[in-house]
Amino acid sequence: MKQIYLALSLLLALIMSSCSSTSNTGGGIINPGGGGGTGNVTFTTTIATDPQTNQPYFQFVPSTGVTLTKITASCPALQISNEVINGDGTTVWTQQNPMYLGPVQGLAQGQQWTFVIEGKVGSATGTAYTTTVNYTVQ
Repeated sequence: MKQIYLALSLLLALIMSSCSSTSNTGGGIINPGGGGGTGNVTFTTTIATDPQTNQPYFQFVPSTGVTLTKITASCPALQISNEVINGDGTTVWTQQNPMYLGPVQGLAQGQQWTFVIEGKVGSATGTAYTTTVNYTVQ
């Protein structure tokens, strides 16, 4: 059930990402891009709130244009373990058009999230990357 919810959430987030109506709520930046991985792609991760619904989303701003194959999310405090959210593999996400994941229910200060983000650099035919982002809710 969680997997279906997260998949639907990503779809909604992808649709909302074309809107410029989200604003940061100060979730903090943890190691832009996190550690490890391949492809030299980093992500600045924050929490953004949709002003129309007041729902929180994770915002992922890539250091360069990328496509998204999948995100694997984990948060022990919410009993989320290796939940896979598939991307379309063709949409190019940029600093001006970042990725969003959510809405996220049950966010609380101090929660530790891990996201393993996979895709290709530049376009669907680019070099593969894998980046791990460790995020602590502020």
